[in-house]
Amino acid sequence: MRDAMHHNEHNGTTAAMPTRRSPAAPSRLGLPSTVLTKRVGLVLPQAMPYASWERLGKQIALITDSSTWWLGDWLNYGEKSFPDRYQRAIAGTSLNYQTLRNYAWVARRFPMNRRRDRVSFQHHAELASLAPDEQDEWLDRVEQNRWSRNQLRHQLRNKCVGARVRRQETPVTLHIDHSREERWQQAAGEAQRTLHEWMTMVLDQVADLLLLPERRTRNLALSAGDETIVLTPAAPGNVASAEAGEALLVAGGGRSMS
Repeated sequence: MRDAMHHNEHNGTTAAMPTRRSPAAPSRLGLPSTVLTKRVGLVLPQAMPYASWERLGKQIALITDSSTWWLGDWLNYGEKSFPDRYQRAIAGTSLNYQTLRNYAWVARRFPMNRRRDRVSFQHHAELASLAPDEQDEWLDRVEQNRWSRNQLRHQLRNKCVGARVRRQETPVTLHIDHSREERWQQAAGEAQRTLHEWMTMVLDQVADLLLLPERRTRNLALSAGDETIVLTPAAPGNVASAEAGEALLVAGGGRSMS
């Protein structure tokens, strides 16, 4: 979904015109007036046709998926506009901080005009670490083949295996204790990723955060569970604090792994 700019000759304004929106993409997210939404439930009419009930389920699923984008955009806006206060607002949402961080990272990796209406947030998340051109290419494939998230992940793994054969990689060895490995493995399992995939994803997030232009001149405060971690961007030519990067992995805590 790419946006084009349309100029209004009457008032001199310029507006974004969607040029790549999927043909059947829904235009509204509201629920039917016959359905009553409550904080802790959904009240449906006694006599509801199957087609209406089915359509309602799809609409609820759409709202659920859209809410992940909303939360990511909300957090990114708060970080930029209220750097000294946004963490207090996050605490008031009762949402997991790391989950919100993941949403925000994906939202940053996909500007609004590159998000696909017909592709779920989770599909976008699988592609977030790729270059923009690759992201668009894979999103096209998802739309054309109607791949599930797991099918996309399988295709990406096959692609990565082939790429490793063609290119020379730099091996990295970590020496960690057993308890930390267990925690990392558990966190990777919660994210439904291999340990290698999970570590790469988290380190990509850290790199994106530290390399944001507005963060080069100030410390970056992140919260992980009950801890608050402050990452200070390294001076040119230096390596960022290993302890800070290790803390942000928030998964767990000597075995040698490569």
